[in-house]
Amino acid sequence: MKVELIGTGAIYTKYNSACTLINDDMIVDMPNGTLKQLLKKNYNPDKIKTILITHMHGDHTADVPFFLKYVYNFSKINNEIVIIGPKGIENQIVKLFDAYRFEDRKEIEQSMKIKYIELDQENEIIKDINGYKVQSLLVSHGEERPAYGYIVNDAIGLTGDSGICNGVEEIVKNSKITIADTSLFEGDSCHMGINNIKYLVVKYEKQIIATHLRDTTREKLKSDEINNVLVVEDGYVFEI
Repeated sequence: MKVELIGTGAIYTKYNSACTLINDDMIVDMPNGTLKQLLKKNYNPDKIKTILITHMHGDHTADVPFFLKYVYNFSKINNEIVIIGPKGIENQIVKLFDAYRFEDRKEIEQSMKIKYIELDQENEIIKDINGYKVQSLLVSHGEERPAYGYIVNDAIGLTGDSGICNGVEEIVKNSKITIADTSLFEGDSCHMGINNIKYLVVKYEKQIIATHLRDTTREKLKSDEINNVLVVEDGYVFEI
């Protein structure tokens, strides 16, 4: 699989917000500006067939309506797009359309072919989603519940926004490489910190790519040079 980190930053940074593109046809989270970033990189948004949403916060969902309008109204594609996310994700996306004064629910249903898979279990395995196996795992993001991380094809793990928890540990343990929230110096119930990342790479001896980084955390990680922890720029690409 080809994996590109479209964004590696938190909200209050010059970096794009955390977002990951897999094989050009699956994307994990769609923060504000995602569509523009894809177009700037000359990626064809029409190729994206699956969207994984970790939780409902705006820096993970804001660009979904812009993306859907681009592919269905501008490009006029006719294929189905699968959106996987926490229970209530369909209503959340309809609310975003309404907030942007775009299509209403009826117009969305008439003009766009969207299949929603709403997660309502702690852990769930969804097989053969446009050629992918997707495992969702419940993680801890403070009062924002539910929040999920994912493992794609038993290879790439994505924690989403989360403090250290059983779900995060399962993701790291069962993935070859994990893209992990590393927002803070010291982790809390909402976000992991450098201390948590050090614990995870030592315990599981797996590689972690830090994401959702604050600028101060990014600089500290660079200076610490922790074994098996990668600190990368937006646009970093790797194969797994």
